[in-house]
Amino acid sequence: MNFRIAVLAAFAAALAPTAQAQNARYIGTNEVPRPIDVARALAGQNFRPRVRTRGLSFDDGAATPAPSAAEVDATTGTDVGGDVQAGGTLDVAIGFALGSAQLQPQATAQLDAIAEGLKLLDPATTIVIDGHTDATGTPQFNELLSQRRAEAVKHYLQQQHHISAERLQTHGFGQRAPLDSAHPFDPRNRRVQFRLG
Repeated sequence: MNFRIAVLAAFAAALAPTAQAQNARYIGTNEVPRPIDVARALAGQNFRPRVRTRGLSFDDGAATPAPSAAEVDATTGTDVGGDVQAGGTLDVAIGFALGSAQLQPQATAQLDAIAEGLKLLDPATTIVIDGHTDATGTPQFNELLSQRRAEAVKHYLQQQHHISAERLQTHGFGQRAPLDSAHPFDPRNRRVQFRLG
């Protein structure tokens, strides 16, 4: 009987990362995502790119059919079937100076690509920017730091890319919502998460 439980637990553990990968995407410190991948990660199967033109409209108002169950997500290579809902997340290890909300130079390239991806989404869409830290430092300091970092990202997107402040919401979670709860000091827990509001 214990063997059956062990096999079932191993099977469930093998499936868990696949389910998470369909709704969340992690971008490392030195990675710059493609704008189309940013939009797809956030909008899921409901993604329909916004085409910006000068005085011309190519949208006939007809609804775009939903993707078929056999469609494969180009960003993860996984079957998006009917399980993926709109509103996935994008976790980005944006570079900040140690213990501060000052953006590092490599962070601007990431944020530039993210901004272009956000511009592909419906302009009425609200984007939520959640700041997260690892467990280094006190919970109170981390809460404040994560909020300041989310605000720094919002400010950059507003100032450099003219994304409306009304579209951007920020939250600071400190160390309360790690990516890897088994390893609270893991650097992947220090991130900024983007999602649709």
